[in-house]
Amino acid sequence: MCGTYDNGISQTAGKEGGAELIHYIVGKNLGHLNPCVANISKFRNISSEEVKIFAYSHTHEWLKSNLTDTEIHDAVHFRKGADQLLNADLLIHDWRDEVKETKNQRKGQGPIIGGIYHSDLSVSDDDTDWTTKFKQQIRAVSQRSTDIFFHINLTQPKEIPELTTLYMPIPIIARDINMQQAQVKSRLGIPADEPFILVQMGGGIGKFRYRYMDEWYEKINQLEIQYRIVVAGQLGGVNFPFNPKIVQAPLFENGRELVNAADLVISKPGMGILMDCISTGTPLLSLPADTKEREVKNMMLKELAGEESCVAEHDMPLLELAARIKQMISQKDHYNQAFSKVPQNGAEIVAQSMKMLSGKTLVDLPDIYEQILKLTPFRVK
Repeated sequence: MCGTYDNGISQTAGKEGGAELIHYIVGKNLGHLNPCVANISKFRNISSEEVKIFAYSHTHEWLKSNLTDTEIHDAVHFRKGADQLLNADLLIHDWRDEVKETKNQRKGQGPIIGGIYHSDLSVSDDDTDWTTKFKQQIRAVSQRSTDIFFHINLTQPKEIPELTTLYMPIPIIARDINMQQAQVKSRLGIPADEPFILVQMGGGIGKFRYRYMDEWYEKINQLEIQYRIVVAGQLGGVNFPFNPKIVQAPLFENGRELVNAADLVISKPGMGILMDCISTGTPLLSLPADTKEREVKNMMLKELAGEESCVAEHDMPLLELAARIKQMISQKDHYNQAFSKVPQNGAEIVAQSMKMLSGKTLVDLPDIYEQILKLTPFRVK
């Protein structure tokens, strides 16, 4: 199935601590933050147990705007030692390799450590050395930092990986939409009946900021097309001299609502925007990859869409970019149909799994895992 799970403890070991809460460690950018909000929101619908979030300081304000009455601590604390992290009923992270240190320091039977991540893991003839290395890296991280690996998939995994951690394939994670398209456009200052193209470059924070961001902003700035262009806000703000015709959006509390109102999204490759476009049926023109992870995301998009034109080429001339935009908008029904095949209840599954795992020990985990497997539409046997 997915390897032989060995909890590495004696059956008589005792669980340390007596806290009644879940610790959730989340990454730096919106591709991690939005699933975190979705998972915790769904968990609150089925449990009154407290969740304490460990997050990077630049994300605290945004998290507080989405998760009221939630305790948020700076992520630096989870890198200083495992004591406070292990004083919980469950530890969840998305996706922090540093948790391997916490796992190594853990004594006794718990808490159980779950990790949430995304990416195709199967290696094929289409892979380069670059993408193969990334897929091997994700397997390694999952084994050293989790007891159970919640792996986001677009469709049934081609391969069930042999891992020392328990493998749980789940569908994409999508936040609930509470703002109508007309309300989104009103916030942008756009008439309700006017279509627009959304340009989205991610969080723009840290060393993994999209390398070609300014290059593509310049292309977008020079485009002459009939559609309104909206540039999405970033956690660190957008610093580019756009022409007055381009609308610079504020940072939305729920970016999926902005995607849902758009007719087309142009974006740097990433799982967050991919999940938002799939779950809203919005065509996505993905930009060239600048990392091995983003190259895998572009491969996933092309496979799902069944064509190559959904990924832009390097050095694409302006006229060709304008033609590609027009082509993809005309194929909206095709993308909607392709995307509609992807199940979207990943947040509900994570929330139910959190409830089932909280307060349980590593001795309990194999039996609970068999119950959790019943939640997913994907097969592992």
